[in-house]
Amino acid sequence: MIPTNVIPIQDVQYSKLCGVCPLCDKTDGFVNLGKEHWFICRDHETKWFVGINLFEGWQNQTVAEAQSIERMLDTYKEITPLKNRVDEQPQRSVANS
Repeated sequence: MIPTNVIPIQDVQYSKLCGVCPLCDKTDGFVNLGKEHWFICRDHETKWFVGINLFEGWQNQTVAEAQSIERMLDTYKEITPLKNRVDEQPQRSVANS
């Protein structure tokens, strides 16, 4: 059974902070596995852990949903996502006059 409760992330800010798949520069959103939040890319079957108790909704997850998500995540490869933090700005060099 493929979980249907993947939470899509439309906001660019979240993908910049939480990362995207290094193979396609995208994310399908995240799933909750208990308190854990995993972002995923379905096309490449990749996953990356972003934290614990950051987003709402995990408290309402049923045992059946958690088991389904766990089975799916077990088949995905854990990767290091590409990140582009919003607060990181390129440094300008100032020439001495």
